[in-house]
Amino acid sequence: MKPAKLPDNELERLQALYQYDVLDTDAERVFDDLTELASQICETPICLISLVDPDRQWFKSKVGLDAQQTSREIAFCSHAILQDELFEVPNALEDERFFDNPLVTSAPDIRFYAGMPLKTPSGHNIGTLCVISEQPKKLTKQQRHALAILAREVISQLELRIQNKKLELANSFKTQFLSNVSHEIRTPLNAIIGLSDLLLQHKSLCDIDQQAKDYIQQIAFSGDRLLGIINSVLDLGKIESGNMELEPSPINLVEVLDKNTALLNIKAQQKGVIIESSNGLPEPTMAMMDATKLSQIFSNLLNNAIKFTPEHRHIFVNYHLINSDLIIEIKDQGVGISQADQACLFDKYVQVGKHKSEQEGTGLGLSITKGLVELMGGNISLISELGHGSTFRVCLPLTLIESPEQPAIAQYQGKLPCDLRVLIVEDNKVNQIVLQALLDNIGVSHDTVDTGEACLNQVLQHQYDLILMDINLPGISGLEATKQLKQDNYSSKIVALTADVFCRNEEKALFDDFLTKPIQIEGLRQALNKLFHARLS
Repeated sequence: MKPAKLPDNELERLQALYQYDVLDTDAERVFDDLTELASQICETPICLISLVDPDRQWFKSKVGLDAQQTSREIAFCSHAILQDELFEVPNALEDERFFDNPLVTSAPDIRFYAGMPLKTPSGHNIGTLCVISEQPKKLTKQQRHALAILAREVISQLELRIQNKKLELANSFKTQFLSNVSHEIRTPLNAIIGLSDLLLQHKSLCDIDQQAKDYIQQIAFSGDRLLGIINSVLDLGKIESGNMELEPSPINLVEVLDKNTALLNIKAQQKGVIIESSNGLPEPTMAMMDATKLSQIFSNLLNNAIKFTPEHRHIFVNYHLINSDLIIEIKDQGVGISQADQACLFDKYVQVGKHKSEQEGTGLGLSITKGLVELMGGNISLISELGHGSTFRVCLPLTLIESPEQPAIAQYQGKLPCDLRVLIVEDNKVNQIVLQALLDNIGVSHDTVDTGEACLNQVLQHQYDLILMDINLPGISGLEATKQLKQDNYSSKIVALTADVFCRNEEKALFDDFLTKPIQIEGLRQALNKLFHARLS
């Protein structure tokens, strides 16, 4: 037996192998399919994807062999990686390099071997795609050619692994970046929107100075618009990173779609656009679906139609069922979309049909809509002609359910128990002021601390009905503080406050409710009323 010598570029070859991070990984169907195909084409009972490291040949995929690896010293593949063409041994018993090799003299009783080097784009042979038989033979020209093609496909799949890992890393960095952006921008927005909201409810100020009220309304409007832009960017980021999750619940499709149509009809009327709605759904039509995302899809498309439809023109809205699919069609008499623009309509980097006079929108609405539709397992299509309007059609698969008995709907009012006590846990001074002002306006007493450690000490000394817990705190985080309170069997309610929209469901499950900054007075009031059941008397 003659062991193979080491390649001249052994160090670089090993570095090329290690970059794939594939050694000792689980079997993968894509590689198993290639070995199965090579075995059939070459008419051999054994086929291996063999990767040669410093001491062994390890099999990423195998057909017809139980072993997972063998010593590099006795490996036929150690010889094969020394050349760039197919390495073929017609009869190992007649080859002085292998006649006394343990793999020849005992199982698997190799007689025939043909190995095609797995050459990386950098020119390094990291292993082979090899076929083996216990009978002497020789590959045909077509078989040799096919083996070479399949070996290149093995490398292509390994390269794809690298690209996927790079994408995963890039997505991770992007998610972290967007999470930081979300927190850093929403925190000052919390003050802008929250305080302007309170000022607009300050009747003495608004009654005395109309100009001041107008200024405050402009601040509130600009804050809401900036929040809308930020939400669009973050929604797109969540979809692309896979952090957007569906939250299905039993909903009445008729109720959800009719409500959204009615809300946007107000905007249409203000512009002089006429919405004609045709509902082909039986009442009620109950389904398990994420109502928020359905509303977002529908509102984005109808908003778009209103935006691009001139005064006195019509928009036709229709929703109906085909088998178990919900079909939504929105047809407008707007400006239409050219064939060239249709090709990039859902591209987040391109905004089509934008007129110089328009001052609103990010151009992300349709990209987000398409992402949400696909997340829900559906598809979206467009028929449009420049100057003759557009028709968007959405098809969403449904899980229809029986109509449940309607429970009595709890109605809440702003009046809460007079002895309600709240602990604010918030490190940002401006956010402290906002939350304190909001709670004062509602008539709820409160204390404030700025760290998780201070929160844990405070609840030992005072009784609270509710903790408003900021998640991002110096020292121990709001999550860690909440986990500690749960471990100590703390029974009062805890509501998370965060400016980060990328929180995971397992984090949300820790809390009784989850409020995303900026927090407005009505949202806070509804959350408190829901938690403490302040019903209409």
